[in-house]
Amino acid sequence: MKGHLSLFVLLISIAGCGHSINSKQQESVSSQAPGTSRPAPPEVKPIFHNGVRYEQDLESFRYGGTQPGGYLVAVDPATGKRLWMLKVYEVPVQAGAPFQPGRYFRSMRLNPIRGQLEVESEMGGMYLVDLKLRSSTWISGPDSVHRPRLEN
Repeated sequence: MKGHLSLFVLLISIAGCGHSINSKQQESVSSQAPGTSRPAPPEVKPIFHNGVRYEQDLESFRYGGTQPGGYLVAVDPATGKRLWMLKVYEVPVQAGAPFQPGRYFRSMRLNPIRGQLEVESEMGGMYLVDLKLRSSTWISGPDSVHRPRLEN
């Protein structure tokens, strides 16, 4: 029994010899450590226009989407039924990357006169979505397909 007590005291002594850091040091280490988790997406509220709700589609894979994000969905607000889905922009997929940049919309605004949505991607690309034609056109900023033109 005395041997077990001596071993216990020895283990406690060894554990106490380790380097300890104070709370300020711990806070500094925590804030500097790179995280692999993705920040929360920006809140982009749905837009209602001519009896239809338009919102970014966070479930596109369940409905035939081919990439993680970059989709707009039109929904009947009375029934919740999905009317149609459109890929607004390409999302670059990088194998092994902790998250994919450009996956979420940063903002979405309606131009009611033209019947268009202006969608800004997480990467800063701007796109016009024609709601009648159900088409998307890149207008400016970075994205995975269009590159800014170099001025000579």
